[in-house]
Amino acid sequence: MNNFNSINLTLNQPIVYNKEKEIQTQDIFDVYQYLIKKLDNSGVAAESCINFQYETTDSIDFFIREVGYAPTPTQEVIDAVQQGDTIPLMEHDMEIQIGLYKIIQLPFLPDKNNLYSTLMQITCSNLTTSTGNLFLRLIKENSIVILAQVLIPLEK
Repeated sequence: MNNFNSINLTLNQPIVYNKEKEIQTQDIFDVYQYLIKKLDNSGVAAESCINFQYETTDSIDFFIREVGYAPTPTQEVIDAVQQGDTIPLMEHDMEIQIGLYKIIQLPFLPDKNNLYSTLMQITCSNLTTSTGNLFLRLIKENSIVILAQVLIPLEK
């Protein structure tokens, strides 16, 4: 069992994606593997996101609400980030909205053996409502490393 460190962060701009329209499954691992493979073939700083709805009763169930992808940022976006300016948003149809989030950066990239149990542990440890949503964000940090973060919206 892992103890995941977290921080609270206010997003002042949305994180934007384009929906992956060809995904027609609720199999969490199949979607996750599809996104990992897509990021493996993408440039640095490309990212993907799975927006999950969770429901807790006697167990915890996860349902995929939407899945998105953002390609490697343009030079205009990179310059804005480096200068601390407002980031120009690409056209998009999915976003992590402006607001307060608990962010957990995983110390490992989950695999088939621990993806579901990692999501379960984070959900049990951090959520106070019986239903809601969370985001699994995958970011290509460099040519060989993909980072995984979980973002949990916090009530205002």
